[in-house]
Amino acid sequence: MASIVIVSGCPGSGKTILSESLARCEPRGLHLPTDVFYGFPAEPIDPTLKESHHQNTVIMQALARCASAFAEGGYHVVLDGIIGPWFLPTLRDEFSGGTAVSYVVLHAPEAEALRRVRQRQGPGASSRVRHMVSAFSDLGPYRAHVIETAGCTPAEVLAITQLGLAEGRFRLGWKA
Repeated sequence: MASIVIVSGCPGSGKTILSESLARCEPRGLHLPTDVFYGFPAEPIDPTLKESHHQNTVIMQALARCASAFAEGGYHVVLDGIIGPWFLPTLRDEFSGGTAVSYVVLHAPEAEALRRVRQRQGPGASSRVRHMVSAFSDLGPYRAHVIETAGCTPAEVLAITQLGLAEGRFRLGWKA
């Protein structure tokens, strides 16, 4: 049965590595990176700015519809991106069908996230990393969905995630 797993967290937390691995674990796995969608607008607005709210909402709606289409086609979709709990209602409203949805939030301390992002992009993204680390600091009811990635290998994070998915730890109370 198809599923949608949302893998979220701040930049440098390990989302993409985990998402690629989770998708490869399923015969019909599909990795859907949200970063691609932020490149679609001809004049994109930095998604961390207040004035980007409309753009970000429309992108989340498009992501949900895209993920739903793949899930309805029998794919196990891993939606990889900075998807804070503030956008879960938008996704829920756009998802269709009866697909199970899980939400995994990866966390790395700010210093670790900055180190990882600087290794691949240089120091230019530092303010965005700091902003998103702060945004993910209070997850309220989604705190149980967090996996700490600092000090873990990608294989360990994958194993923790797979166990949590199997146990239903990350399952949301609604279906796509």
